[in-house]
Amino acid sequence: MSRRVVVTGMGLAAGAARDRESFAKACFDGAGSIRSCTAFDPSGLSTAQFGEVEGLAAADEPNGRYFELLRQSAESFLKDTGLTKEEIASWGTRCRMFFGTLIFSSDAFYRHSLRKKAGAAGSDSFIAHMNDFSAYAKSLLGVEGSLSIVSSSCAAGTTAAGMALDYIRNGLSERAIVGGVDALSIVTAYGFNALKSLSADTSNPFDESRDGINIGECGAFFLFESLEGAKARGARILGEIAGYALGNDAYHITSPRPDGEGAYRVMQDALKDAGITPADIGCINAHGTGTLANDAMEMKALEQLFGDVGHEIALSSTKALLGHCMGASGAIELASVLLSLAEQKYIPMPRLATRIGDAQNLRLSDESFTLDAEYAIKNSFAFSGNSAALVVRRYEKGKERAV
Repeated sequence: MSRRVVVTGMGLAAGAARDRESFAKACFDGAGSIRSCTAFDPSGLSTAQFGEVEGLAAADEPNGRYFELLRQSAESFLKDTGLTKEEIASWGTRCRMFFGTLIFSSDAFYRHSLRKKAGAAGSDSFIAHMNDFSAYAKSLLGVEGSLSIVSSSCAAGTTAAGMALDYIRNGLSERAIVGGVDALSIVTAYGFNALKSLSADTSNPFDESRDGINIGECGAFFLFESLEGAKARGARILGEIAGYALGNDAYHITSPRPDGEGAYRVMQDALKDAGITPADIGCINAHGTGTLANDAMEMKALEQLFGDVGHEIALSSTKALLGHCMGASGAIELASVLLSLAEQKYIPMPRLATRIGDAQNLRLSDESFTLDAEYAIKNSFAFSGNSAALVVRRYEKGKERAV
């Protein structure tokens, strides 16, 4: 029998939040971090609105913003768990790291390309150091076990969490530090601008008037461990990771499959892995980018899987508050799901006016409300058909029936 896997700590840097309490308050209040960009000059883009981390004193060097997000997230994690780097190091190879990211080295490539274009002499040696962030992440947290980097586009953070779940429940690791970081980058901004995917102003997922994304940035880390191990060391349990699934419909390099079949299958597989049915789900954290194609596809898949369930299911997209945090989006959204289930509160989408979709049991709102949910599903649907879904379960001490 596989082991149950729980989350016993989290650290983050998102918007103005540097701990789970302030992040929870911002989410439930609908207080987003999408604002005028100061990380770079956005004058050539279709929007100046980005989900920027406030007060980020990044060094003026390639990837300095990224490394600062790593540092702040790691510090938040150690404070939340009450652990030290030395304690984590004492776990040796029994604690691994799983890390999701997308654009870690883009600033270095950008500056290198500008120098080459200007005819300036310069070394290409930075390429040999482009994975330095991984060693830095391990050193910040004292991890002695192996590190797996996931870069499956914007499904990376969710995929990293699924991999950690598999390793622990199958006895390949006792604990795992799971997370993701992505920083604002001019390369990503102009890339999505070229794809005509940026919102002209501020994104409003699942609304009839939606017109694109706001790119965001964040960092988040979690401690995953077996339920037995967590109890043995008297750890505070924030929630359970009950199941996951990965998929790829290989439909198009950037566009989602319009009928939502790939998204439907990966959600269905995640429920099966958790040993539950669609009727058990009380809350959905959607990928919900705010683009025309993605939201229409995802809503079709959600209605196909959950539309006939005989009770209300809360549906929300954290990207309405934080923007799309690229490969790290799955990590910060996992934090929001854990907090939403623990406090039984809905995370609102403040600019929602006229929702899309016909399934009235899927409840979307611009205001928070009280939930009645034991299970949630968290979706990530990315470029090239990459998809991932996690099933998260509310943890209540004394109510620990097996699924």
